Amino acid sequence: MKKIDSLLWEARHHANDKWLLSVELLEQIIEIDPKVYPAHELLYIIYMQRSLFQKTEKIIQRAMKYFPDDDYLKFLMGNVFLAQKGKSREAITWYKRIETEIVEMDFNLAVAYTYQDEIKKAVKILKKVFTRFNHLPKTYIFFAEQYLRLKEYDNAIDLLTAGKKKFPSKRQICYLLGVSYNRKRDWIHAFVNFNEAHQLGYNNAEFYNTWANCCFEMGNSGLAVKYFTKSIQKNIFFLKSYLDLSRLYVAEKKFAQARRYLELAKRIDPLDIYVTLATQQLKRIFKTLEDYEKN
Repeated sequence: MKKIDSLLWEARHHANDKWLLSVELLEQIIEIDPKVYPAHELLYIIYMQRSLFQKTEKIIQRAMKYFPDDDYLKFLMGNVFLAQKGKSREAITWYKRIETEIVEMDFNLAVAYTYQDEIKKAVKILKKVFTRFNHLPKTYIFFAEQYLRLKEYDNAIDLLTAGKKKFPSKRQICYLLGVSYNRKRDWIHAFVNFNEAHQLGYNNAEFYNTWANCCFEMGNSGLAVKYFTKSIQKNIFFLKSYLDLSRLYVAEKKFAQARRYLELAKRIDPLDIYVTLATQQLKRIFKTLEDYEKN
């Protein structure tokens, strides 16, 4: 019907800049003929882009009345739940209802399992679909993160090494490769990859903290202090760097500096349990030193 085609074209044209108008046009189409599949699909896209999940769910429920056996609609419903915090179990339920093969569904199912901490199930799926998504750097990154959660560091290294060859400028791959070596206590390879990640632009507070700890384990306290300080400069509320820098100074018997950073951490969060424990530990060290000097 020409009228429906015209309304659909107009709805697509306004989907981004005048989305409410687009919704109105699509509802007109569905009122005329509820079996115009693209109208339901475009409504789904419009609402999902704006995180209007309850509306999106109702859109798919309505579409299913007219297309009850449509597996793609089940996939879309699963995506609605996957996009919402704490609803990955519902997403899994919908994905498992799908009978035909939808490649993207397998990947999304793996994601849903990670939210449920069922990492082995996720890895099993990722192994099956990996070749279909290995043209994307995020596939290597997501897959490697699951290996790290399972403490399968060699598998993570093998995967990320392949990813690094394919995407040499992807800084997150270099960073995760550094993390993998770091977890294996292979400080030299960890340092090399952290350095490459930094050259590619990786520079957040957590990154500098991880790199600093690597330097500390290597025995290079000077670099460790430098990167712990950079971590704090990047995010003054990142407590871990205060605690780790204090730990470094305690190891070097520079107790005044250690106390300084613990006091700064305490100002930021006086109720943090790790700050309290570190402070108590330092007090015991000072007490031991005082007793030693008295004797």
